[in-house]
Amino acid sequence: MKLPPLNALRAFECAARTGSFSAAGAELGVTSAAVSLQVKNLEDWLGLQLFSRRANRIRLTDAGRDYYANAASALRDIAGFTQALSEGANPRPLVISATPALAHMWLPARLADFAKARPDVPVLLRAESEETDLEAEGIDVRLCYGGEHPDYRIEELFRDRLVPVAAETGALAEMPLISVNWGLSISTVPGWPQYFAAYPQDHSGPPLYSAGSVPAVVSMVQASLGAALLPEQVVAGEISAGRLVRLPGGALEMPRPYVAVSAHHNVRSRRLSAFLDALRG
Repeated sequence: MKLPPLNALRAFECAARTGSFSAAGAELGVTSAAVSLQVKNLEDWLGLQLFSRRANRIRLTDAGRDYYANAASALRDIAGFTQALSEGANPRPLVISATPALAHMWLPARLADFAKARPDVPVLLRAESEETDLEAEGIDVRLCYGGEHPDYRIEELFRDRLVPVAAETGALAEMPLISVNWGLSISTVPGWPQYFAAYPQDHSGPPLYSAGSVPAVVSMVQASLGAALLPEQVVAGEISAGRLVRLPGGALEMPRPYVAVSAHHNVRSRRLSAFLDALRG
């Protein structure tokens, strides 16, 4: 059986489908030059020209269109039966890494929607404050606030705003303050100083308490230790259940969105696509 170099075939299929070496490189996690070289290797192996190249643009030749139609179909078949085989008696779980706030407060209801859509897919949820190496750790998707991830595929989930909350209704000016320590990697989330600058009121003293995660701060608020500024959508379930009270006053927009981060090579994963659909709701 005479097979073409499979890495070159994958690069060709991706370039033909996206219409760009750059886009193919982004999806495959390599440079556009690497994609171009792989395609050239495939053309040399076949003895055919698959793309016409003019300036920075590429276009399939007649031979390229014929080869793509068959190659794409073959790769879909391989992906299909490989997934069916790997998701057989002992399917690999979909591994999700999420910040503690998302893992404990925002995600469970959406996992229930995913379970209805794909009851055949087991899930392993990892609650992690700091970023991790997705591929080295075998993680399919990371859910987090903001951040730059130039080597990965990014999908915006939602944008949130900070609102004052407490265990019961009262005057914010009379309550001790609790703050969230967002960690060393996040410096763009506003806090009480910015809130009082935007919504002046007579409040004495800095925050008395702080914690390194939103769930920990929620527990402190629920213990009636004071008021906190928390992401409204993230803690919406606690507010609707009456475990937190939204205090009167304005809100501060969070400058970055919450995002889903995944490796480019997972772009065609049906399990991941179904999970992201559940997150979109």
